[in-house]
Amino acid sequence: MNFLITLLIAFIGGKLGLKLKIPAGAMIGALVLVAILNITTSMAHLPQEYKVLTQIVTGAFIGARINKSDILGLKEVIKPAILIVSCMAVMNFILGYILYKNSDMDIATALFSTAPGGMMDMTLIAHELKADSAKVVMFQLIRLVSVIGLIPLILKSLIRFKEGENFLQEGKIIKDKKENNKKTLENTTLTLIIGFISGWLGMVSGIPAGALSFSMIGVGVFNIILDKGYMSVGLRHIIQMLGGALIGSKIEVSDIIGVKEMVPLVGIVIIGFTIMNLLIGTIVYKSTNFNMATSLFSSAPGGVADISIIASEMGADTPKVAVIQLVRLVSIVSFYPILIQIITKFFV
Repeated sequence: MNFLITLLIAFIGGKLGLKLKIPAGAMIGALVLVAILNITTSMAHLPQEYKVLTQIVTGAFIGARINKSDILGLKEVIKPAILIVSCMAVMNFILGYILYKNSDMDIATALFSTAPGGMMDMTLIAHELKADSAKVVMFQLIRLVSVIGLIPLILKSLIRFKEGENFLQEGKIIKDKKENNKKTLENTTLTLIIGFISGWLGMVSGIPAGALSFSMIGVGVFNIILDKGYMSVGLRHIIQMLGGALIGSKIEVSDIIGVKEMVPLVGIVIIGFTIMNLLIGTIVYKSTNFNMATSLFSSAPGGVADISIIASEMGADTPKVAVIQLVRLVSIVSFYPILIQIITKFFV
């Protein structure tokens, strides 16, 4: 009964978050209401199998966005993509270490809190690896809000200064004409089947976050070969609600009290992400033939879709930005959990 109540509250919260147009509203809305339910009544409950289910479906969603054009596009952007991912990893560990030294966070929580991946992906993986998911989701939300709300304003001023007033050409988002043909129940079913088979193999492999990463890779290969990977926006919202419910069900009063003590570190994180974006973007600009807009938005630690849309309005080469952002997301989900596990062994 508590399980059904938790799911109902998550659905209501997710819908409310979407209606209020909160960043990642489906996840945040579900997380907040389920957390309130748990703090006030201790009724929030989700079985262990639910965590694996959420990770598998999340991985399948990411994999369904990987297509043949992304692979072909790697030829031109592979060097800047490797540069960006490598620099982000270094900056992530620097920021994470600063949080670790200036708070009561353990090193795993600090590193996941500053990891430039998807908010839900990083929080779910952090939850699996026993990090403090309440703190992780707070700092990941700060990153998301600052990237979407603050960084574009800074980049706009910088790009105008560097490239003049002509940078605000109306960008064009290139859409695959075949996309509408993929929106079928059959393709969604096949995507989920491939995701569940791959995710199960990842789970039994014992690899950190194996269910999520194997599901992502399996569906990605499926979509590259057959071009039939598809999961709708509505299903994405449901996935985000499930993820939010999972995190919210673990939040207690002590977590909220602990978060209050983190307020001084919020400014450090925002400043850190901004400096990271500007520094890495400048390095890419100096070492490639990318214009300033493309370099800076390729280096922005935000969501693939959000950053691509904003970049298209500011004179950036949107396909290049989208491919690099996708490489960043896939790399972080696939390799960060393993790296963080290795690093945490030195801090035990």
